[in-house]
Amino acid sequence: MVLLCLKQKSGVGYKAFIEEELIEWPHVVEFLKLKTVPHPDALNKFANRIKQSVLELVLLQTTARTGIKKLFLGQDGTGFKSKKISHYYIFRVEYFQRKNKRRKKGRPRKKRRKKKYLYVQIMVELRTQMPLGVLISRKPADDYNKFKPVAKKVMKLGKAVKIVVLDKGYDDEKVHEFIREVMEALSIIPARNKDVPVYKTKGEYRKLMKKGYSKKKYYQRNKNETVNSVVKRKWGDGTLAMNWRNQNKEIIFRLIFYAARRFTSLVFLFFLRKKILPLRKEESKIFSEEGFLQSQIDEKLI
Repeated sequence: MVLLCLKQKSGVGYKAFIEEELIEWPHVVEFLKLKTVPHPDALNKFANRIKQSVLELVLLQTTARTGIKKLFLGQDGTGFKSKKISHYYIFRVEYFQRKNKRRKKGRPRKKRRKKKYLYVQIMVELRTQMPLGVLISRKPADDYNKFKPVAKKVMKLGKAVKIVVLDKGYDDEKVHEFIREVMEALSIIPARNKDVPVYKTKGEYRKLMKKGYSKKKYYQRNKNETVNSVVKRKWGDGTLAMNWRNQNKEIIFRLIFYAARRFTSLVFLFFLRKKILPLRKEESKIFSEEGFLQSQIDEKLI
């Protein structure tokens, strides 16, 4: 699983990852205590056999060690290409293939090729920017219908939820009711149609949103966009897998790898604040092998 997460960093196939990338990372092989470098087919078979639900549980457990007791959640959708090559490249190749064939008599029939892409819903803990839940589909739909399945996955973590912040695409009274009554949290979802007065707005909680809400808390939703942007910019917005099951797993591997990187940065910041203290004049600092600063008195060093 660690090697498949690292494979997303390089953005190459199984064979190129083993023969070109992993050989240049001897510290990774040593850390994982591998006697030999694995064969590319071993990674391919593992990726085919592992269940998507297992990977989602691994992604869910990323915040278990952060020490957060109450979650500050946000959710947003983004798109991934089902192939790494661009849609325009495929269009030009098919255009020249049709051009070289013999033309039939009569008016040519126009066909519009639909773009195939993955629509991914990602739920994020906004304070730590850690992805928790994911839902992958093959076509976009109403966002408010896709909130409840992702929220149920996150609720399996067993932690209390404080606030859920969503954009206007999730504006629905049922979403408010699920957040406030089932999740027992505060929901902030701006109501659509600003010109409609409050007394004409349907739903008790949607009327509360029309009356006002905390803008400071709502703007934390931008961190959800940050997570989507970082994942796509660093490791690409296209997938290498051919079938839809492995495409879903490939996206989840990227989110797990992003969560691991985010967790290490949070741990570093924690020790930077808690462990590194101002030193006295008679003390000197030594950088230990573990990476933390330790202080010792000059007399003991002598």
